[in-house]
Amino acid sequence: MGQLRDRMEQDLIQRKLSPATRRNYLLYCRKFAGHYGRNPQELGEAEIRDYLQHLIQVEQVSYPTYRQILAALKFLYGVTLGRAWEVKRIPFPRRPRQDFPKVASRDQLVQLFAALRSPKYRALFLTCYAAGLRISEACALRVEDIDLASSTTSTSATTTACW
Repeated sequence: MGQLRDRMEQDLIQRKLSPATRRNYLLYCRKFAGHYGRNPQELGEAEIRDYLQHLIQVEQVSYPTYRQILAALKFLYGVTLGRAWEVKRIPFPRRPRQDFPKVASRDQLVQLFAALRSPKYRALFLTCYAAGLRISEACALRVEDIDLASSTTSTSATTTACW
């Protein structure tokens, strides 16, 4: 892939892609050529699809890796080789659906807060949970940030509910 590699690297530089992206694209195209033991100029859409299927089923690459390999092959065929029709009909995969995080039950919250023996930390964690604060927000919290007049009834109700 000597001359083709050099030409692809020049195309990547001209597109002003980052050094890391250039390195990864060249690596993935080299692996593609190595998989078949032939120059990518001799390969077409059928081999590309077969290789991508191999990545999914055999190598079980992650979603981001698969997308980057596909992007590298699309760049190779679309830009460097000028054969965009070889990869035009190969779609980018859909992002896998992520499950929502599980919410702790009331009993689990009671156990969590009961395990905190220090009133200081119990108050801190109760405040973080009740207000939905991030750690950085909790660290930046000041006494003046809490409206004690309006929070005394709700705080005592929350504390009673959790204990």
